[in-house]
Amino acid sequence: MTGLLRSWDVGTARIPPRRAGAVIDLAQLPLRPLLTLLARPRWQGTEHFPASGPVIACGNHLSAFDPFGYGHLLQASGIAPRFLAKESLFRLPVLGALLRGARQIPVRRGTTRSGDALTDARAALARGELLMIFPEGTYTRDRELWPMRARLGAARLALETGAPLLPIATWGGRALWPVGSPLPRPRPGRRVQMLVGEPFTVAVRPGETTQQAALRVTEELMARIAALLGELRGEQAPTVLHDGRRDAHRPEVGRPQRGYRAWRQTS
Repeated sequence: MTGLLRSWDVGTARIPPRRAGAVIDLAQLPLRPLLTLLARPRWQGTEHFPASGPVIACGNHLSAFDPFGYGHLLQASGIAPRFLAKESLFRLPVLGALLRGARQIPVRRGTTRSGDALTDARAALARGELLMIFPEGTYTRDRELWPMRARLGAARLALETGAPLLPIATWGGRALWPVGSPLPRPRPGRRVQMLVGEPFTVAVRPGETTQQAALRVTEELMARIAALLGELRGEQAPTVLHDGRRDAHRPEVGRPQRGYRAWRQTS
């Protein structure tokens, strides 16, 4: 019974840093049954979620379904979903108000306020919260849908705060909600799987600069996520991940390219 109450965030079943708040608690009532019906989720490794303390959870990013899928996983595991999300979503009339009410953290890329997200993230970690980050910063553009090389933000947060990194992999969301589709496309047999890895802590090594440490930690983090994804897919993960910084099509930094179709393939 205690686990059920914690999952639905009832009363004082959760410690304060894991409480989701009124917006998420109300939204979960229709959303969780709907997501269960659509995604038929299969979760493994949930015992790796720390019961308390700051955590930086990081997952691969396949489609628009991912925030719902990861959010469902976290909330059902008794943890408030706290995402770093692109700031443009906060400007949408209804969605923006909901995101602010749910205490999500906006990321303002390419502006003088781009550092605000890290400041807000540090404050959340200092309160003992779990943050959910997509280190790639966008949907993967790898032709085989493996994770790409990532940005350094998650690693820098872990190095600065001492919070452990928690790798998570997801598979099946791209087929359920293809990139470019306005809505999910559920079909019989489609299922979203998630595998939670073991948390690990990081630190700057002797003789290493902070930048070098961030690069090393980011590479290790994405290798762990890729390995988890390989387990879900029953395949060997690549040893070298796709470098999305070299792509002509980079909508996350304002460089979309018309006619580009490879990144919109389905799994």
